Amino acid sequence: MINNLIYMKWIGFLSHNNVPKAHIYVRHKTSKDLELSNIPSESIQHVMRDLALKKTLPLGGKLITIKENMCTKYWTTSASSEILHDYVSPFEATLVEALEKNGGVIIGKTNMDEFAMGTSTHNTLHGRTAFPHTDNELYQVGGSSGGCAASVAADLAFASIGTDTGGSVRSPAAYVGCVGFKPSFGRISRYGVIPFAHSMDTVGIVAKDVGSVQTVFDVLDQPDSKDATCLTIQLRKTIDDHCHYFKSTERPVVVGVPTDWNITETHPEVLQKWNEFLSLLESQGCEVREIQLPNSLYGLSIYAALAYAEGVTNLARFSNPIFGSKLQEGEFHDGVDPRSHLMGLEVQKRLLIGAYSLSFGKDNGINQKAQLMRRAVQLEFNRSFKIPSLQESDPSGDVDFIVTPSFLKPTQPIGASSPTDFLSDSMLVPSSLAGLPSISIPFGKICGGLPMGIQLIAQYGDDNSLLSFAKRFC
Repeated sequence: MINNLIYMKWIGFLSHNNVPKAHIYVRHKTSKDLELSNIPSESIQHVMRDLALKKTLPLGGKLITIKENMCTKYWTTSASSEILHDYVSPFEATLVEALEKNGGVIIGKTNMDEFAMGTSTHNTLHGRTAFPHTDNELYQVGGSSGGCAASVAADLAFASIGTDTGGSVRSPAAYVGCVGFKPSFGRISRYGVIPFAHSMDTVGIVAKDVGSVQTVFDVLDQPDSKDATCLTIQLRKTIDDHCHYFKSTERPVVVGVPTDWNITETHPEVLQKWNEFLSLLESQGCEVREIQLPNSLYGLSIYAALAYAEGVTNLARFSNPIFGSKLQEGEFHDGVDPRSHLMGLEVQKRLLIGAYSLSFGKDNGINQKAQLMRRAVQLEFNRSFKIPSLQESDPSGDVDFIVTPSFLKPTQPIGASSPTDFLSDSMLVPSSLAGLPSISIPFGKICGGLPMGIQLIAQYGDDNSLLSFAKRFC
């Protein structure tokens, strides 16, 4: 790991003992800015030997950034929260070990929304991540993995590893013109990743093109006995064989378009680009069909009821004396949570909503209804895809992939807001509720040069077919 610190000093990404805060749109230095005089020559030689070895491995010494909610033994893992600002993990996340074992050079951690709760990559610990669209105006990068997307967009990293609970990888990637991939739930180990909502959290990948995403995914798509939600070797083989059995090369690719998702809040230029992409599909011999996914329109409400409740459970551990910042006795009155003030307003808001949805005990109608609606969303997707669900009772359809915009409207300048901002992830949440693989790819520009993103969704376990199809366009 000390070698990685030297790599980082060479590229000017961070100084010794300082974690990058992902203000990388202004802190990207050139080689002329670097000073190597204080690095011992034997350390440089060691690094060069290490890099030569890494170049023979799958990732070939490529530079990788990771989200700040992924545990490392030599850097703090704060999840961008004041509560964990000085926490150093005694172990490393499985994905960190896999990246380094396969030739990846992890150069630092990226900014995020506190505990991955948010859509702006803005927190009190590190500040805000943004990207420049014009010389004098900064734009929102989205969240919660906004630092990941920014590091790739700024050419600081070959790829970045984030987490996607309800669009947190795909949304920032779309905003900055990168590729954002959320695999099927359980494909990549989450051991060592600080959780938000354990039934939806998925490790995702941001890169400049789909081929780069595939390279990283091949490294991380492995079983892990340390993570009970990570698919076993046997389950992976069953799923892969199942998907392969129903694949056909004798007919054109059938792409479904959910007409229910053409809602009034969608920006006209987003709709225009969506239609352009559908025309491109048809010109390539694909068959485009309309499908109905009406229950998915309730995705944001379902997500809020379930994810926020799970967040209450997962974040409760940080009031334990073992973790988190400590305060002097007597600083607060008895009965007052001594750490609640260390949480940002967005986290407090979500935990209050989650606690409310859990506050009715066994008669909790909110949570039960949300679970039933989540199953209804999953059933809708299963009815659409040609590959049947492994739950044999579910009917199937004839669609290979589903295509939607990645957002209702493009990113906005810092400080701008509108009454429909809460709908920003409405295109992304449904596939998260169903655990499906989905990818956002860049598709031209809109609104004066802002990136446009298109989302492709596949049946559960059909990740590699999704990536192969997406390579046609990026």
